[in-house]
Amino acid sequence: MGESYGVVEEKEVEAIKLTAQLESILLDPVYTGRGMAVLIDMICKGVITAEDTALLWHTGGTPSLFVHADDLADTG
Repeated sequence: MGESYGVVEEKEVEAIKLTAQLESILLDPVYTGRGMAVLIDMICKGVITAEDTALLWHTGGTPSLFVHADDLADTG
């Protein structure tokens, strides 16, 4: 999923904001944000259901939030 390494897309921004709002967990846009976006997409498509167990391993990377601050900032 995604254009390329380090390119922040809307799905990653949505996943980062949703996880921060609901779980108070900060995800970076390069690894865990993209991974969470894929996980959310798989849940929405029914690939992963309530009967399944899913694991997203948060490997850190929160400092990259500062590098991508402009990509993640609300503009409207």
